[in-house]
Amino acid sequence: MFRIRAHRPSLWKVVGEALLRPREVSFHPLNALRSPVSGQECSFYFIMVGVFYAILGVILMIGLHKLGASLVTPGWVRWQPQIALVTAGCMVAIGLYLLKDGKLALRMARIGALVYLGFALLNGIFVPLEWDLPVSAALSLFSTLVGVPTGFFLIRTIQNCGKRYA
Repeated sequence: MFRIRAHRPSLWKVVGEALLRPREVSFHPLNALRSPVSGQECSFYFIMVGVFYAILGVILMIGLHKLGASLVTPGWVRWQPQIALVTAGCMVAIGLYLLKDGKLALRMARIGALVYLGFALLNGIFVPLEWDLPVSAALSLFSTLVGVPTGFFLIRTIQNCGKRYA
């Protein structure tokens, strides 16, 4: 029994071997974007984006409420929690509608993803223009850097939804 424990590799060696596996075994992000996606998986992605924006909306509501009168926020910035909650509701609704697995649901999801992508870009442009704090430009850039790739990912997922490869 003692020899079995002595032969067991260390934790660092196991982690190193897992990270340095050959390419065929590990995850490849470009192949994942090209692979076919089921309707349930596509629905799951939309629901997860909705959950993310619901959490973001609640955090923004709490944060802007705690700032209160100490910081005067412009109109567009003051509407960010509500925009995030509406986005969350729309994404969850699209995700649930995709469970029906129809062509109309895919068309609606494609339109919803394009609208989401457009609003992510507009939000990244208008918030720093309206709020004169130097930090707002950096936060808006971060928000855009999260929203735009997510929109492209959702569009790519919809394109791959229902494809069958031999």
